[in-house]
Amino acid sequence: MASMMELLAKLVQKPDGKASTLGLAEMPLDPRLADLMAKFFPMPVFVLNKQKDRIEWASPGGMLFLGMDGQRLQKTGAQAFLEGYFWPAEALTRLYTQGAREGMFESRVRTPQGERLVQGFWMGLPNEKGECCRFLVGFQDVTEIQAMKQELLQYSEELQQQVDQVEQALAEKQKLVEELREKSEQLRLLAAASAYSANMKFILDREGRVVWVNRTFERASGWEAKELVGKHVSEIGGSFAHLLRGPDDTPGPDTLITAHFVRAPFTEEIYARDREGRGFWMLLTLAPIHDAAGEVTHYVGALLNVHKQREQKRLLEEKQAELEASLRYARRIQEKFLSGAEKLKEYFSEVGVLYLPQGQVGGDFYQAFPVEGGVLVGVGDGTGHGVPAALLTIYAMTLLRRGVREQGVNLEALYRFLMDDLTEVFGGPEGLSEGFELALLYYEPTTRRATYLGVGRPLWVLRSGEIYPVSGSRGDLSVTGADWREESPTPQSLTLLPGDRLYLFSDGVTDQLNPEGKRFSSSRLKSFLQTNSYLPVEEQVSLLRQALAHWAMGTPQTDDMLLLAMQV
Repeated sequence: MASMMELLAKLVQKPDGKASTLGLAEMPLDPRLADLMAKFFPMPVFVLNKQKDRIEWASPGGMLFLGMDGQRLQKTGAQAFLEGYFWPAEALTRLYTQGAREGMFESRVRTPQGERLVQGFWMGLPNEKGECCRFLVGFQDVTEIQAMKQELLQYSEELQQQVDQVEQALAEKQKLVEELREKSEQLRLLAAASAYSANMKFILDREGRVVWVNRTFERASGWEAKELVGKHVSEIGGSFAHLLRGPDDTPGPDTLITAHFVRAPFTEEIYARDREGRGFWMLLTLAPIHDAAGEVTHYVGALLNVHKQREQKRLLEEKQAELEASLRYARRIQEKFLSGAEKLKEYFSEVGVLYLPQGQVGGDFYQAFPVEGGVLVGVGDGTGHGVPAALLTIYAMTLLRRGVREQGVNLEALYRFLMDDLTEVFGGPEGLSEGFELALLYYEPTTRRATYLGVGRPLWVLRSGEIYPVSGSRGDLSVTGADWREESPTPQSLTLLPGDRLYLFSDGVTDQLNPEGKRFSSSRLKSFLQTNSYLPVEEQVSLLRQALAHWAMGTPQTDDMLLLAMQV
């Protein structure tokens, strides 16, 4: 049987990975058809698109629960939906605004039948890039549990009133009998109503003997009421009479429900086994009933099966852990391709590197190749970010390494070599737009001469407190970029002076957003580098890392970041 998460994924995803509109576009339905659909998918479930701030999918059960049709839901913004139907809405809106991948919540929901108490879960739906811009919200109506507590309180008050009446009319025995008979009829009606509840309900006396169980308890536990009534809970097999904390917990005197009477009322999760030994996670609520003197006479309890919710949460946590482990291993592999700063220090007096992938892996890369007479440095920024961009950078770094071996320091020939291979790999009738921006710098320490060729990325030269940009050609190395570029980029020669600083960087540094949606920008980066040019290179790069974090103020990282600083 497919898990709930697999079923939801199939219902809300089209074959192309986009969200389905099933359940929205086809409403309102004929009431009979709506009821039929709700039976097949009764749980209220909604899929929210944070990027578009809209509701992309709703289960039939969800629409019936809220009394809304698909057209109305399509016109309602996702955040407005959370704020308009859930109270208090802070827990859900916080999950929404933070883009949380998982979470649990308890809230009240406004429905045509009135306000209902619900418990639910929040789950991110990652796309093929691992991003979560869609979120699944599912919940279950738990109003009955609260209603049961109110019923118990009301019943307790009624019993107390009854005792008061008895004390005031001890001489009127016949009247007392009539009053008790009326109360007995009320209890009979209450028991009849509780018998058909969706929750397992039971009543124990203060010694722990079973007084009553409803029919749901009989079906779920495997015991009939006639087998239980009159027995002490310690005589019942299985573990419904015990408060176990997990499947490995062993029933004993300290776990027996009577050992926990002293702390009632309470609500907590326990692990229970039925008569056949099958285990379930249950939500237990236990409350005492007092007489007129304040003495406890009975305990009323309810059990709600929450096993599926726990299992869904466990599977989600396992998959998340597997994904995180895979990404950490992929990062270690990717970092093996990156050249360390120590290698560049053989050619430059000072070197600093800022490397901050947006996730565990990224699309930015840098390499240094010792060549005859000096060193060739390559800095690239691949299309996108995350795992797809990381795969592209592995290809780019491998190709660049082979190109240097075959073409040497002829940057123009090296560029053509890269373009030819990239066109061969990504070209064809269904050519892909994947590619990368690239900066190539050849430096001769003995003559302090440098040659620069850039595609999409500039070279900044800091000299005497001023920055002189050396622009490369527009675009990037890609099949589509080659289509409109008429000529190859032209290498540019530079004569450097002692103390000059060279900066190569990706656009992730300048594109980082702050909470107001403003970019860090090239002008801010330029001003920062000039203002802090008196610092050693490594300290300047470290301070830039802090400046970017302060600028973001908790805003998620916009893109991969890379900045390579070298001093002549």
